[in-house]
Amino acid sequence: MAGLGERIRGMSVAWFSFNLATSAIVLASHALGSAAGIDALHSLARALAYINTAIYFIIAAAFLAKTVIAGREVLLALRHPVKGPFMTAISISTMLLALDWGAVLGNPGVGAAFFYAGMVLHTLLFIVIIYNFLMHEGIEIHSMNPGWYMPAVGNVLVPYVGGLLEAKGVAIPHSLLGVYLGTGVVFWLALFTIWLYRSVFHNPPPARLLAATWINLAPPAVAPMSYEALLGLMPHQYHEALGRLTHEAPTVAGYLGAFFDMFYYTFWGLAGLLLPLILAVTVTYLRRGMMEFAESWWAFVFPIAAYSISTIHLYLHHTGESWLLYYAGFLYALTWLFYSVTTVLSVYYGYREWFGHTPREKMPTLAKPLYEDVVSEEHGGEDKR
Repeated sequence: MAGLGERIRGMSVAWFSFNLATSAIVLASHALGSAAGIDALHSLARALAYINTAIYFIIAAAFLAKTVIAGREVLLALRHPVKGPFMTAISISTMLLALDWGAVLGNPGVGAAFFYAGMVLHTLLFIVIIYNFLMHEGIEIHSMNPGWYMPAVGNVLVPYVGGLLEAKGVAIPHSLLGVYLGTGVVFWLALFTIWLYRSVFHNPPPARLLAATWINLAPPAVAPMSYEALLGLMPHQYHEALGRLTHEAPTVAGYLGAFFDMFYYTFWGLAGLLLPLILAVTVTYLRRGMMEFAESWWAFVFPIAAYSISTIHLYLHHTGESWLLYYAGFLYALTWLFYSVTTVLSVYYGYREWFGHTPREKMPTLAKPLYEDVVSEEHGGEDKR
C-alpha cells in the first residue's frame, strides 16, 4: 500500500467537484424550498452547507499539500489541454460557497470572503488556461470536451454570485461583474461551436468523458440568472418594477416583460432542448455497457441543479405557469439521483484506491489519469460505436 505522501501526490483536482456538486444541491434545495414553501428543504440546505464547508477545507488542505509536494506536476496539469480546464473546479467551488453562506446561511460577510477569493483565483486560472490554449503546440480536435466550458462557466457565475451578495449589502464593483458575464457568454458560445464540430465530424466522446457532456446545460442555465442579477431583475425586483410600471406606464411595463423573456428564454430554452438530447446519448452509452465510473461523473450534478434553479427563477417570474415548478421538482429529484450515485461510487472506489485493494491500472477512480484513457480510447482502443 502506497504511503500518504504518494496518495496526496496522486490526488485529482476532481475532488473539488464534490464541493461544487454539494453546493449545487444546497442552492437547489434552498430555491425549491422557498418557491414551494417547504421548510424541510431549507433545513436540509443549511445542514449540507455546513458539511460542505468543512469538507471543502479538508480537500483544500490536501490539495495545498500536493502543491507543496508536487508543484511541478500541478503546473503541468494546468497547462494540459484536457486536465487544465478542470482546475477551475477549485475556484468555482469556492465561489459557490459564497452563495452557501451569503444566501443560505445568511452571513454575507463570510460569503464575500469566499466570493473574492474564488473570483481572484478564477481570473488567474481563466487567463492561464486560455493563454495555454492559444500558445500550446499540437492541440488536436479530439482533446476538446465540454470540460473546456468550465472557465467560461465560472465567468458566467461571477455576476450571479456577486449580484446576490450586492443585494445583501456587500460592496461589489457592479460594472466589473459585466466583464465576467461578457467573457463567459462569448467564450462559451465559441467553445460550444467547437464542441458541435468535434461531435459531428469526429468520434463521439470516450465513455469516461460522457458525463462531461452534461456541462452543456450549465452555461445556458446560469447565464439568464446572471443577467437577472446584473440588471436588477431578480424575481422580487422584477415584480416590484413591473407593478409600478403597470400603473404608471403600461406600455413600458410590456416592454420590460418582453425584454426579460427575450434573454431568459434564449438561454433557458436552449438548455431545455439540450437535456433530452444529452439524456438520449447517455442512455445509449448505458445500453452499450460503456458507462465506466470516472472522475468526470461529478459533471452530472452541477449542470442539472443549475438548470433546476434557473427553472425555479423562471417560475417566480411567471407564477401562473405552475408546470414550471413541477418541472423544477423533477430536475431537483434527478439531481439527487446523480449526486447520490456519484457520491457512493466515489467513496467506494476512493476507499479501495487509497487502501490498495485493487491494482491501480484496473481502478476506475477519481485519481486515475484521465487524458491517457482518452488518447488510448480514441486512437488505440476498440471503437464501440
